[in-house]
Amino acid sequence: MKRFSAMFLVLVLLAAAGFTFAEEMEITVLRENYIEYKGYSSMKGEYLAQIQNNTSAGYYVYTGTITLLDADGNALNEKSNFLGGSKYLAPGESSFIRINADIPEGTTVADYTVDIPPAEKRYTGEDLELQVDEAVYDPTNESNPQIYITVTNPYDEPHYVALVFTVEDAEGNIYYLGQDSYGLDRLGGHSTIYTVQAMPSEIRNYVKDNGITLTQVEVSAFAENK
Repeated sequence: MKRFSAMFLVLVLLAAAGFTFAEEMEITVLRENYIEYKGYSSMKGEYLAQIQNNTSAGYYVYTGTITLLDADGNALNEKSNFLGGSKYLAPGESSFIRINADIPEGTTVADYTVDIPPAEKRYTGEDLELQVDEAVYDPTNESNPQIYITVTNPYDEPHYVALVFTVEDAEGNIYYLGQDSYGLDRLGGHSTIYTVQAMPSEIRNYVKDNGITLTQVEVSAFAENK
């Protein structure tokens, strides 16, 4: 069985159960999952996680890198294909991230590292949290399950809506992270938007082939407050 690790800044978080650190970490991994699936042109190694700002100040994050390693610790591939939620995390606030890289043909991933540095440019303010009224995973259509999300702007002012959502099994293991934004028109104050999402075919195939039952959705909706 493979053992994986995730590295944040100079600190390394091992995925092995029971491994703890005495020193305080800037970013804490609350949950993590690693999957390998067949993409359009190659196999993908993908890291999905819920991270938390463990400092007493705001933490800005908008990029990250995954390095896939073989059994000897040699790098197979390194990529910055990063997707995440709010770029600003208040103290104690958490968000979801996804990073993936192509797995070179004929190789086997034995380990990986993930680096998520704080943003150097504080180009954004504190994001405003929007109200999530509904987040439902509907597997009725087995070939293309639907995800229903309803979001309300609880403020008097209109705001552009952005959201990130995860699809999980009953134990909370994350198998897909999606993102959407509605930047053409702002959502009016105290107004509601309803959206239907779906997972890409490669994730649907991975879940089906591995006998995984997805049951729930988590959503983070926010508006960038510059």
